[in-house]
Amino acid sequence: MFIRCTRWFKHVFALKNRNGQRLSAIPFTQRFKVISAAFIALWLVAQISEYSLRGTEHSLLLASMGASAVLLFGLPGSPLAKPAVFFWGHLLSAAIGLLISHLVTHFALMAALTVSLVVLMMYLFEAMHPPGGATALVPVIATTNGPAPGMDFLLYPVALNLIVMLTVSLFLQRYLLKINKVTPGPGTPETRDLPPLARSQLQKKDIQAAIQEFSSVLDISESDLVRLFSLAQQQAMNRQTTTLHCNDIMAKDLVTVSPETSLQEAWSLLRQHKISMLPVVDVDYRLVGVISVPDFLKDLAITELTGTRQHLHSLWLHLRLKWSGSQHSAGHTVADKMSTRLIVAAPDDAISTLVPLLANNGLHQVPIVTENFKLCGVVTQSDLIAALAHLQVIQ
Repeated sequence: MFIRCTRWFKHVFALKNRNGQRLSAIPFTQRFKVISAAFIALWLVAQISEYSLRGTEHSLLLASMGASAVLLFGLPGSPLAKPAVFFWGHLLSAAIGLLISHLVTHFALMAALTVSLVVLMMYLFEAMHPPGGATALVPVIATTNGPAPGMDFLLYPVALNLIVMLTVSLFLQRYLLKINKVTPGPGTPETRDLPPLARSQLQKKDIQAAIQEFSSVLDISESDLVRLFSLAQQQAMNRQTTTLHCNDIMAKDLVTVSPETSLQEAWSLLRQHKISMLPVVDVDYRLVGVISVPDFLKDLAITELTGTRQHLHSLWLHLRLKWSGSQHSAGHTVADKMSTRLIVAAPDDAISTLVPLLANNGLHQVPIVTENFKLCGVVTQSDLIAALAHLQVIQ
């Protein structure tokens, strides 16, 4: 009933944008985290301010902190929600509002001049934070009931509210919303070069050049613009390659191991089948990890040699790996070395979704799993190249 009423309200009052971005596209769990973060932040700001300023004549809370909470937690990717923009946008605005409230006596002129100077300041200092305009009007409005606030207004409640709000928001964004958590995929090359797929696509410098020529401020970060364009390209590829999915090209007769398999046996399987990766599955054939040749090599010290010494070292490395598969690995299992940071795809995913996975993460194969993470296949780079080449021939 509530959902029907909400839809009716959106329809009647034209709040439903059929062609634009929908806030309902944000997962419910993420929306719940945003709501929780806003509640925690505002509660702590109000609680600490009340405890610190109780018994004084200072205001306890700036109403503009509520508007800032919407930006900081609801739109964390916006340039308007950057921590430095939030802090200086409020503090400089408060200083302007306080100055004008002491210099001008006419209320209407005072309010108009304050807001216009705040906008100018935000342009000059690259600190565009809309709630700062409301903060600037606090000392202006205070003159209607008495004298303008003193200089201590910048400390209480402005600086106190800002410091608490900034500290709490940074903590919540990192550990609750996980806004700044970026985890590269296993095998991502740690070099200055761009990922292979990004070299032929739109790059950040292209976005920066375009933004400089744009006549208005965009409420989206450069990195989000690049990611948005990448997703749009992927959607275009999906539209062109919808006839093929992962289950159409994946290998299904797989060589797998369990976490209890010995490292000696795992190494023997890699050598016997001339493959570089083994999926690790449990008793229900659910994927729990992968073990690859680099997992065996990462504990070996490999020096830079040339000529004859290089050949001798290669022979020694081969013997050492063979030895590690027997004596050295005795008593150790796959669970000791396997990687649990997995990049996977679903059987019904279009093959175009595999392109960024294989191109940008340094992977040679992607496990294909069902909804309950049951392994059903593996797609290698060779499988994908062959499929894309076949599609190109057909087209």
